[in-house]
Amino acid sequence: MFVETSNEDKIFKALDLSNVSLEEHSFTNCTFENCTFINGLLRNAKFYSCNFICCNMSFVKVEGCYLQNITFDGCKLVCIEFYRCNKIFFSINIKQSVLLNCNFSDLNMKQTSFHSSQLKECRFINTQLTEANFSNTDLQGSIFHNCKLDKADFRNAKNYVINLQANTAKKAKFSYPEAMTLLQAFDIIILM
Repeated sequence: MFVETSNEDKIFKALDLSNVSLEEHSFTNCTFENCTFINGLLRNAKFYSCNFICCNMSFVKVEGCYLQNITFDGCKLVCIEFYRCNKIFFSINIKQSVLLNCNFSDLNMKQTSFHSSQLKECRFINTQLTEANFSNTDLQGSIFHNCKLDKADFRNAKNYVINLQANTAKKAKFSYPEAMTLLQAFDIIILM
C-alpha cells in the first residue's frame, strides 16, 4: 500500500511496512492497527498524537524521528534505539507491550507509563524518569544507571535491579516482596 508523505486523521490497518522507508513522512492523529514495521526506516519521520495498536516494530531505525504524544498498546518493540529520536519532542506511553533490547538513554521520560509491559534487556542510562509508571511491569535484565526515578511507581513490578547509589529514587513506590532489597534506600514508600 502506498503511504502519502503527509498524513492526518487516518487509520492504517494490517499494513506490512517491513523494509519500507517512511523517511521524512509525517503523521498527525493517526492510528496504526496490526501493522508490521520490521526493519523499517523512520529517519526524520514525524509522528504527532498517534496510536500504535498491536504493531510489530522490530529493528526499526528511528534516527531524528519525532515521537510526540505517542501510545504503543500491545506492541512488540525490538532493538529500537529510542535515544536516536529527536529528544526535544520525545513523549511516549507504552502499555501491555513487549520491549526487548531497547535503548532509552539520555531521554527525558518524565511521567512516561510502561504499565503492564515486559521490558527485557532495556537500557535506561542518564534517563529522566521522574513519576514514570512501571507498575505491573517485568524489567528482567533492564539496566538503570544515573537515572532520576523520583516518585516513579514500581508497584507490582518484578525482576528489577536498581542501584540506589547510582540512581535517585526519592519517594518512589515499591511493593512487597520485590522491594526488600531496597529497604536501605532513602525516602521510599513500601505499600503492602
